[in-house]
Amino acid sequence: AVVSTQSGHYGRGPGSCQDLIVTVDQMKSHVTSTNLYVQEIRNRMERSEQGQEKMEKYFEEKISGLAEVVSEVLDRCKRTGGELIPAVKVEQSSTYPGYSVGPEKAIDGNLGTQTHTTCTLPRQWFRYHFSERRTIGQIKVVNGKINSNRVRLNGMRVSVMLDNLNRLPCRVDTVTVREGDTLEAQTYYLDCTGNTGIGVEFVLDTNTCLEFRQIEVYAP
Repeated sequence: AVVSTQSGHYGRGPGSCQDLIVTVDQMKSHVTSTNLYVQEIRNRMERSEQGQEKMEKYFEEKISGLAEVVSEVLDRCKRTGGELIPAVKVEQSSTYPGYSVGPEKAIDGNLGTQTHTTCTLPRQWFRYHFSERRTIGQIKVVNGKINSNRVRLNGMRVSVMLDNLNRLPCRVDTVTVREGDTLEAQTYYLDCTGNTGIGVEFVLDTNTCLEFRQIEVYAP
């Protein structure tokens, strides 16, 4: 407490008991108001099962929306700033006939082109070869389709090629396709940080087409 020698009474300086009492009273008031609000909600819910269902649905939708936002933010946070590791060779399990959709379209820097395998094999793959053994960081993948066929890429997995036969899984290795018909919405970031190999391999085991507009592999 601070004593005021001029007026002859205790003042309310910083840290005084009076300040603490006022603060506690304010807290009590907030708690009381909150309890009354919670009780009112409970009363309303008890009066109407339908209202309870609506409220539960409302919160479920809000939580679902929040999860999508968090997922998108985390996805964007994964974007890499490392050095691009160029491909010296790319290959894919098959190529859709009659169109210019070979594996080289995934590394041509043109988002207007795309790769496209056939759509009948039980497993489709795409391989991105380095010039030498490299340590890998993040991988950027742009979906080959932004229309309703974008779902074809769902479940696609990436792994690091230790050699021509052996593969090493990545920390974030699977694409879960989002809603959205823009290139930004259909851009995905995978994480192979810490793994070293001669390249990366993308695999799709869903009896459908494997399609990319762009693939970029970065060092850590």
